[in-house]
Amino acid sequence: MQPSIVGSSSFGIIWTNTYNAKERWYAKPLVYTPPGQKQLVFTASSQNWIRTVDAVTGAPINARQVQPPFLQSDLGCSDMPDTIGIVGTPVIDPSTSTAYFFAKGYQNKESSGGVAKGIYNFYAVNVLDLTDRPGFPVLIDGHNADNDPTRYFLGGTVLQRPSLTKIGDTVYGTFGGHCDLFNYTGMIAGVSTTPGVGVNTMFAMEAAPGAPPATSDIMLQKGGKAGIWMSGMAPATDGGRLFVVTGNGQGHENKDTPASGRSPLSTLDEVVANFAVSNGKLALQDYFEPYEYIGMDAGDRDLGSGGVTLLDPSVFKGTNGVNRIGVTIGKNGKAYIMNADNLGGFKLGPGATDNILQTIISPNAVFGGAGSYPLEGGYIYFTPVGSPTLVYKLGLDQNGSPLFSKVGQSSDNSAGRVGVGVPTVTTYKGQPGTGIVWVTDVEAGLKAYNAVPDASGTLTKINIPGTGGLNKFQRPAFGDGRLYVTGVQRVICMGSPVSIPLNCTGPVDFGDVTIGTTKTVQVECQALIPITKINGLTIGDKTFQASNASLPQGALKTGDKFSFPVVWNLTEASIKDTPGESFGSVNPGVKTSTLVISTTNGVAQYSNSLPLTLQGNEVSSNPFLTLSPPEVDFGGIVVGSPGAATGLDSSFIIANVGSSPLKITGYGWSSTDDDDPAGGYTNVTQSKDGSVIGEGFTSSDLPAVGSIIAPGKSVTVPIRFKAAKVGNYQSVFNIWTNGGNKYVLLTGSATTAPIAKLAVETSEGGWDPSDVMDFGTVNAGTTVTRRLRICNEGGSPLLITKSKPPLEPELRAENPTSDLHEGQSIPAGECAYGPIDIAAAPTTPNVAPHDVSGTWTLNTDDLNFGVHEVEIKGTIVSRQLGPTYANGTAKYTYLGCYSDVAPRLLQKQYDLNTANENGAM
Repeated sequence: MQPSIVGSSSFGIIWTNTYNAKERWYAKPLVYTPPGQKQLVFTASSQNWIRTVDAVTGAPINARQVQPPFLQSDLGCSDMPDTIGIVGTPVIDPSTSTAYFFAKGYQNKESSGGVAKGIYNFYAVNVLDLTDRPGFPVLIDGHNADNDPTRYFLGGTVLQRPSLTKIGDTVYGTFGGHCDLFNYTGMIAGVSTTPGVGVNTMFAMEAAPGAPPATSDIMLQKGGKAGIWMSGMAPATDGGRLFVVTGNGQGHENKDTPASGRSPLSTLDEVVANFAVSNGKLALQDYFEPYEYIGMDAGDRDLGSGGVTLLDPSVFKGTNGVNRIGVTIGKNGKAYIMNADNLGGFKLGPGATDNILQTIISPNAVFGGAGSYPLEGGYIYFTPVGSPTLVYKLGLDQNGSPLFSKVGQSSDNSAGRVGVGVPTVTTYKGQPGTGIVWVTDVEAGLKAYNAVPDASGTLTKINIPGTGGLNKFQRPAFGDGRLYVTGVQRVICMGSPVSIPLNCTGPVDFGDVTIGTTKTVQVECQALIPITKINGLTIGDKTFQASNASLPQGALKTGDKFSFPVVWNLTEASIKDTPGESFGSVNPGVKTSTLVISTTNGVAQYSNSLPLTLQGNEVSSNPFLTLSPPEVDFGGIVVGSPGAATGLDSSFIIANVGSSPLKITGYGWSSTDDDDPAGGYTNVTQSKDGSVIGEGFTSSDLPAVGSIIAPGKSVTVPIRFKAAKVGNYQSVFNIWTNGGNKYVLLTGSATTAPIAKLAVETSEGGWDPSDVMDFGTVNAGTTVTRRLRICNEGGSPLLITKSKPPLEPELRAENPTSDLHEGQSIPAGECAYGPIDIAAAPTTPNVAPHDVSGTWTLNTDDLNFGVHEVEIKGTIVSRQLGPTYANGTAKYTYLGCYSDVAPRLLQKQYDLNTANENGAM
């Protein structure tokens, strides 16, 4: 994918396919090119339909429903409406053209049957014709866990949400729960691809001796949990290891005692687990468990809402023996940067905290994990709920340990509800300067950004046609200049379908160019069709220059060739910000722009413009100081909380992007944001926490004055914010060097804890602090609305960590995805509301009353709040006509005659509609 083409008018939606009513695709599309054949797209849906279509045209190739899907109405969980079939993304083995996947349904391929009869089958199908491979499908139900035979697999109670991972001849699927209902234990199932072998391994995340004893009653929420759902991310692997992240559990074997990650652990709740793989079997090899995992369980702040991202070890590593880095981030809004070869165990860090490389605090919960870009220094990305997409760049501290610093963010926010996908990065043939970050959004649809932030720290957006909101936790699939995503009941293909009139060399690469010099590159082009006229060219960045006079002035025949020069002119480029100037650059580094050639064609249906990417590396011959990011905002710290004692950690990067050694000549800080504060700067002093670089801000590893940073090198500086009293904190930290002086703005705040207060609306419009909402009687054919309310009476934002609203036919939340939703943040002193309707269906008179009921399960990050299951109930009554009992109920429930003890003259017309009051129903 070339940024110049993606951002041009030729990029758009090529085709959109729709299929069955209420059909959804949680599994991501897969792009596959069979040997010697055209490229195709394989899809698998919630209705257990699998399909292949032509990747270019979207034309159908084959389709098949493998079995009837499981019904959402059997669950009482609203996360996935209507049907639950194939949810985890399949995996294709290109050596055999075989697609593998798990499908949920019922015993004997029935179309219904309840939770107890729900099952999972494992399929292997020929991608070319969608027929089953011999020996498949394989029934997963009934298999016992290798590590605890008292626990067995029951498909009706679990959900196979994450994408699949294939290692050798075994395909691994991971299982969590449906809204944490039922008696289930998170499991990993490994199934052999060899016909007749079946299940190779079954590993339970909660096992004896630490887990609660297994129970046979599937409706009781006991037995373990620790589900693996990871917002659809696949278990990570580097060949011989399998990494997963788990959610809330009921067994806390470690309790509060520090433990090595290499020691046995039978209760793998809220952990990152590394399993060794041998002959398809799994064995726990290492783990990391956050020091506050018990509190995370209480607040439903699943670590397992995101998976593990294993970063490219050729780039993302240290010089201190850290050779492989893993990243995970979940509902608690903490990104954990781990040594993948030594995850960290439990409470082995300073002060019995986490023994990992780094913790990054995000402004909100994250579902789905981190993306990465290994070029141009190395970057990672993640998107918190309702927040911008954040960008962190790799650096090294003075000891050679990896340390990430925030260097930018998008200018727009993600949807304020759960479902934003994992950032996905593409390049054009692996070339620096061509990185694109793709993000799927449940409201805004597909979004694209240049992978490296600009000098202001902004991820610049690439404008693409709108797709409309996309399914939860998606990421695009790519193939031959096209991409594929899924929306509600839609499969969408985007790309650049318009035929181009010219073939020109591109991208145009200038290599290294020193500030103050110029470099010229010749662009070679050939006409692919008859061209009446070349109208001219335009370039976005004025430092790249080309003349229309250098282009052909007449018509071109098919096959005609021409060339023209493009100059990168840095003779006037400035190494300072010049207010009001658009010419020139600010910092050395990789620069890109787009050149567009405009044509008048002699043949219809060809594009009238051809975009070309211009790129090069701007170099300073002198030392040149850069600081990134320009601002470090620590967010809020809760005074008196366990986290307040350790503080919040972050970092920034001091880099020399010049060609001569950079010398640090001094430091100073000020609490005002003036470049030259009236009171002057305060010198850096020392404390027990390190160098004091502002009130509340310290650094444990600030380079000494006089330190030298070699050309092209950088130092990542760790910084910490700690505060013992409520208030806002700020420091302008300035650094002076022989390559210029710059400052980084440090900000943070200290508040009191959030306090959640739940109440239900009464019939009189008041509020009752109760977990019961009783509508009383509701007349058939009417709708009555009441509200749930959560108020935040504390001093910091309150996060809703669990929300499972009712979605019954006659009793349901009005706006289940937007009111009191998971990930919603309630500011201090404010309230949020969730309207609930009893929409009683119309009935004929004298129908017996019937009760409706449901629950709205809620939890927050107020650890004193706990899980609330709000009971919602009411009784729907019809009109009662004719003779009645003392309680008002009609004596007759049929339409007919009755004894009229006080005779009266009746109409002689027969009227048998439901409004007739001359009879009884």
